[in-house]
Amino acid sequence: MDARRTLIRIVLLALLLYAAGCLAVLGLKVQAAQDTARALTEELSSAERENRAARRRLDEDRSTEDWETLAWQRLGLVRPGEIVFLFPQGNDD
Repeated sequence: MDARRTLIRIVLLALLLYAAGCLAVLGLKVQAAQDTARALTEELSSAERENRAARRRLDEDRSTEDWETLAWQRLGLVRPGEIVFLFPQGNDD
């Protein structure tokens, strides 16, 4: 009877040590995942700051005249009061 109790205690101790080891490994994995998440969050914040700075520089570098020129060249827009002459494309007879 005494040997049986000792065996049960040994088995329970072994299971307890195994469970503690598993928990320790899981704890390390959770810590690593949290570190990765923290690093990615910092990287995202940095990229967002760079993006805002680039947009600010773009807006500051382009004057209203630059934007109007781009609108005229790329979109074919005209200023109020301008007269548009359209020349038909076709055969030169």
